[in-house]
Amino acid sequence: MKIIDQRYLDSDNRYSTEPCLLSILELDDVTPEATETLQARLYTVLPGLRRLRGVIGKRADAVPPVVELVQQTAIELRRLALNDIAFGFIGIVPRMQGRYRLVLPSSAAAPALAMATQLVNAMLAGRSYNLKAGLARLRALADRRQKPRGHLMQTARTILMSVIPKRTFSMPSILRVSMPSSSAAASS
Repeated sequence: MKIIDQRYLDSDNRYSTEPCLLSILELDDVTPEATETLQARLYTVLPGLRRLRGVIGKRADAVPPVVELVQQTAIELRRLALNDIAFGFIGIVPRMQGRYRLVLPSSAAAPALAMATQLVNAMLAGRSYNLKAGLARLRALADRRQKPRGHLMQTARTILMSVIPKRTFSMPSILRVSMPSSSAAASS
């Protein structure tokens, strides 16, 4: 299985009133026995998955259980990394056999879904997966995205230099602004 397409959707889209990530997952044939084994292994590694059975919205009955497991795994990884409860939707892609839509809230959805597909693929193949390292990467990405970034500000006085405010920005009153004379600006 692999993610073949992803796009971010703005708020008030077809799936949610919040911004979200729409992913298209291409699925290889997975037997029901392999799905049951996968589910048991995932429940052992991620015990919180048991609570997510009723949280996922399903748009079609033709969605295989393994697709639900991938989405539930992505949501559980987001919850563990960000301490954030999320809802999602899954559905089929019309006229495209073996392709399914996965919709997740946009914050850290792409890395969580990529990690979920890697984890599921590894478990289907019988390989181990370093979950602690993956969660550490997700937390680091989430921390990096939550840190405020500086903003570039230019005024008539600072036109030749860049100024990055620390946290807050206050604009002086227009009555108290003094502009340097052209001779003072030329001498410096």
